[in-house]
Amino acid sequence: MKTYQTVVVIDSLLKNEEIDEIVNKVERVISNNGGKIQSNERWGKKRLAYEIKRRQYGYYVEIIFEAPPNVIHILEREYRLEENILRYLSIHLDKNALEYREKQLQDKEVVKADVETKVESTEDTSDEDKKEEISILEEAETSPVVEPSSEIVENEKEISA
Repeated sequence: MKTYQTVVVIDSLLKNEEIDEIVNKVERVISNNGGKIQSNERWGKKRLAYEIKRRQYGYYVEIIFEAPPNVIHILEREYRLEENILRYLSIHLDKNALEYREKQLQDKEVVKADVETKVESTEDTSDEDKKEEISILEEAETSPVVEPSSEIVENEKEISA
């Protein structure tokens, strides 16, 4: 079986339930014909580059799946029959594309882990540390401003002259 990626643009004027129904229908077509869905990512409502069927916005869905080659023909026939699908594109992912996709997923996981550790470290800051920071800031606000000595001011006047 080969790995494929299909991106579908659905009419954005539909209700969420109707969009879910269309996505589930596409998933059923894939699985009923011997395919296995790897991921289903909903990109959401986005503005189209140009109007399609008098629509300026579309709801984008990306599905990555493994299937025999004949599934693409069946799937695209279903796309053409569904009135609410504005556009679609199905491509075969070669080994380079799969490696790149896997690297992107790993990078996302690393970034997500970094963000989680930063959030945890900020939550771990104790009340005493916060009180210390506040007292230091208060001292800085109330401390008198040091005036430059008259010798420095005279030296600066001589240098500028």
